[in-house]
Amino acid sequence: MEKILIVDDEAFIRENLERILAEDGYRPHSTESPEAAVQQVAEEEVDLVLLDLNLGDKSGLDVLREMREVDPDVLVIIITGYGTVESAVEALKMGAYDYIKKPFKADAIRLIVRLALETQSLRREVRQLRRESKERTILGDTEMVGSSPALLQVYRQVREVAKHELATVLITGESGTGKELVARAVHNMSPRKDRPFVEINCGSLPFNLLETELFGHERGAFTDAKNRKIGLFEEANGGTIFLDEIGEMDMNLQVKLLRVLEDRKIRRLGGTRNIDIDVRVIAATNRDMKEAIDDKTFREDLYYRLNVFPIQIPPLRERREDIPPLLDHFLKRFNREFNKKISEVSREALDLLMRYYWPGNVRELRNMVERICIMYNEPLIKKEFLPSEIWGEGPSKEAPFSFDIPPEGILLEELIGEVEKELIGKAIEITGGNVAKTARILNVPRGTLRYKLEKYDIE
Repeated sequence: MEKILIVDDEAFIRENLERILAEDGYRPHSTESPEAAVQQVAEEEVDLVLLDLNLGDKSGLDVLREMREVDPDVLVIIITGYGTVESAVEALKMGAYDYIKKPFKADAIRLIVRLALETQSLRREVRQLRRESKERTILGDTEMVGSSPALLQVYRQVREVAKHELATVLITGESGTGKELVARAVHNMSPRKDRPFVEINCGSLPFNLLETELFGHERGAFTDAKNRKIGLFEEANGGTIFLDEIGEMDMNLQVKLLRVLEDRKIRRLGGTRNIDIDVRVIAATNRDMKEAIDDKTFREDLYYRLNVFPIQIPPLRERREDIPPLLDHFLKRFNREFNKKISEVSREALDLLMRYYWPGNVRELRNMVERICIMYNEPLIKKEFLPSEIWGEGPSKEAPFSFDIPPEGILLEELIGEVEKELIGKAIEITGGNVAKTARILNVPRGTLRYKLEKYDIE
């Protein structure tokens, strides 16, 4: 039901237009106040304005100008008397859609309103497509697909930090959210895009091997060092080094990394001289870094040195509107790869996918689509094609509890307290009483957890 605003100082005209438009299923609102009309256009989405050129002390042209200042895309039809056609033409030059002369017939109003709203719908669709196209390609060739508000915020952050080629970036988010893709996007959109992008998983190697991988070594630096090795920092010189899972780095190596970030110099193992480097450092982790600092497993000074520009990637369950475009993206990709023609998702299957918790995030969705494209060759994805964890038995993580509300009502605060106490108690059992781990799986600060443990007298 499109919202149409009528601005006219004659009550008879306003009432007549409201009746005609309401009969056609629109939502008409009317006012005689030019100021109220401009304010409504500024604060709400108005699909169409019917604006009289003669509003007593104020010219409709001035009102049109003010409306277009607060909303350049507002669609306006001018209502004019016989003697003011020239002014109506002037209004068209100022951006009005069309004009209609008084006295008007109901059929004429219906026709011009319908055509105007069709035009407005097409304009909005084109703007949306352009915006989605721009936002989807803003991260280059990565698979960061979607246009949810949470993801658009990530896109904006990538755009801004990419301009500043030395700014250190810390990307946080759950596993499978696309931290590496964001890191590549920062590099690809920066002045360093033609230089190396070097990545390493800091949790995949023990201390000694990670140290030599990062900084290199001289011949004879240790027993098996038969040749000089160039480290990844040197390989990335002029470009970007991506330190994935930085939260797993050994504390001793953290000291060396901090020195590199501060001095912009490295020294190979067994070397005697410092080597200047010009590298942007991007780090990523799925850990709660503040908690790691409290646990004495991560240096606070290194955290603040890395966290110059933080980017938090939201989990898929917090941006479910991105699931359909992601499905489309992965289907197109794997259709090409496996020579399949799967093009649609059944309503039942899509409903299940939209409700699922997605603990593995985008990676889990991608793997699911790849598996379906390998196993099936039907054009429509049915519910039965989905993994059992999505449609099978078992409690939903999205709604772990279910309550019926009796006719006499409930004590909400008391019920919430009981549920919270039960959840904390179960989490404590799972972790064996480890407060840090319990806070992590409940996603609450440790101080908050300690307060609730005392509140509910939980051992």
